Amino acid sequence: MQDIRYLAYSSLLSCIENQKFSNLEAASTIEKNQLTERDRSFYTALFYGVTEKQITLDHQIKKLSRIPIEKLQTKALVLLRLGLYQILFMDGVQDHAAVNETVAIAKKQLNAGAVGYINGLLRSAQRELKDENGKIRLLTPDRSRDICGYLSITYSYPRYLCKLWVQAYGEETAEAIMSAQNNRTETTLRVNTLVTSAEDYLKLLTDSGYKAKRSEVCKDGINIEGSAGISSLPRFNDGAFFVQDDSSRMCVMALDPQEGERILDACACPGGKSFASAIAMNNKGSITSCDLHESKLSLISDGAKRLGISIITAKQADSSVLNTGWSGAFDRVLCDVPCSGFGTISKKPDLRLKTAESVKDLPAIQLAIVSNCAKYVRDGGILVYSTCTLNPAENEDNVNAFLSQNPDFTLDSMKTHFPSDGVNDGFFYAKMHKK
Repeated sequence: MQDIRYLAYSSLLSCIENQKFSNLEAASTIEKNQLTERDRSFYTALFYGVTEKQITLDHQIKKLSRIPIEKLQTKALVLLRLGLYQILFMDGVQDHAAVNETVAIAKKQLNAGAVGYINGLLRSAQRELKDENGKIRLLTPDRSRDICGYLSITYSYPRYLCKLWVQAYGEETAEAIMSAQNNRTETTLRVNTLVTSAEDYLKLLTDSGYKAKRSEVCKDGINIEGSAGISSLPRFNDGAFFVQDDSSRMCVMALDPQEGERILDACACPGGKSFASAIAMNNKGSITSCDLHESKLSLISDGAKRLGISIITAKQADSSVLNTGWSGAFDRVLCDVPCSGFGTISKKPDLRLKTAESVKDLPAIQLAIVSNCAKYVRDGGILVYSTCTLNPAENEDNVNAFLSQNPDFTLDSMKTHFPSDGVNDGFFYAKMHKK
């Protein structure tokens, strides 16, 4: 019998020591160990849960530890996070099991002194962080004195991001964003209406025992409970659907591609907006889907093939560098630029660990991309700039800067979608047209 807690511990350690992305580490571990559905569920709950709650967990450790957290061995810190996560956030795990199993791993990894330290701190956590009824009582900064510190520890977001959202959107909206992203329970499927209808596919899902419902935002969307096993859903190989959040779909609706038009998706991978555009065009016209990295183009080509889409051509291109052959050549251009991704934290827990320094150069890169790609829009054509982040510097500020530098474009509409507004992801888009 495999020790799933040990696998989770090893994966968490690998992400730190080898700087691996969590999704790649998880996929590798699941495949390598051929985990059953039950074991996979427990492993992913532990692994992604600890990653998601790391900021909260580390603050509790700091408050309870006699040793500064910066001086702890990495292995000891990972084990403390793993044990503490089970105590605080996994209702199905008894506290004594969380402590005993964590200590058992520690005995194989660390010296006796470290084992005793881990055992003592986790038992202190049982006493200090739960009341007599088992209800969690996190140690947090005082909300009235330090709202950003309180939000950071309560919802496990970096302090700088809490500050950014409070300043940009206000305390109430900032907290609603964090709460919504922490409680995501659905995945949105986009039905391929070239193949089937949303009504028919929803019936197939529910008849097959899945908990699913129509999207309240987009007519061709279906929200299905959970996020794992997408490729095992009915008619996956037939191309009946692909994964796309409602907020991302509304960006394509703003682009409004028409049959027979020539479309450029300048930063396309993994291809969802290109797919949605092709379907909206009834697979008539042409879409050029670009990515900086040639190795990623197969995601677009393979996805289009599965969906039965023939009008998409995947090309390697640096969208910040002018291709003179494309000047004025496209009816509509979509710049879904590389961004900090803060609107998709519910799907990518690693983003919570990004530093402010790591994202500070993005606005300049994004502005360079949209400024270059604007040259590809024909007179009277449409340009859409979009991101999957919630950051005015990457969103509204960039659009305003672009418009001030390009008077031949005018703004048609600009929208920020918050995860608390009935969509899963935070998203921004601006639709502009060329005079």
